[in-house]
Amino acid sequence: MALDSRYHPEWNTVSRYVRELFNFYCARCGKECSVKTNPDMVLQVHHIDENPGNNDLENLIPLCSSCHLKIEKEARLHAPNHEKQLELFENQSYMKQMKEMRQSALAKYGSGSKPDVSQMDTEAYEINQLEWEINEPS
Repeated sequence: MALDSRYHPEWNTVSRYVRELFNFYCARCGKECSVKTNPDMVLQVHHIDENPGNNDLENLIPLCSSCHLKIEKEARLHAPNHEKQLELFENQSYMKQMKEMRQSALAKYGSGSKPDVSQMDTEAYEINQLEWEINEPS
């Protein structure tokens, strides 16, 4: 992927951190996406506020490619009118629902098997990943 200048310079590391933080589960549908055999089950990281420059962890949510396309379509459809309700989220605004979805998924999928990742800040995670990449068997 060509790096878009709006993204964090270490976007690959940041996005991997988010996917690992949620143990490779889609925050919307709950699919486990650690094995990439099906293109619909590739786990991507979505910017809740649609701003690729805002890489605060609270703004990042893992979504399978199928859910990501649906969310992106809805977000773009209503971007000029962000106050409007979205079809995917009955009775709630997009931002409120996305934040609630993120918290719920983190509570459900994020705890347990990888507590070490959830306890790291982004800088510690980047150092850990560099060590992992250096020591990874070829």
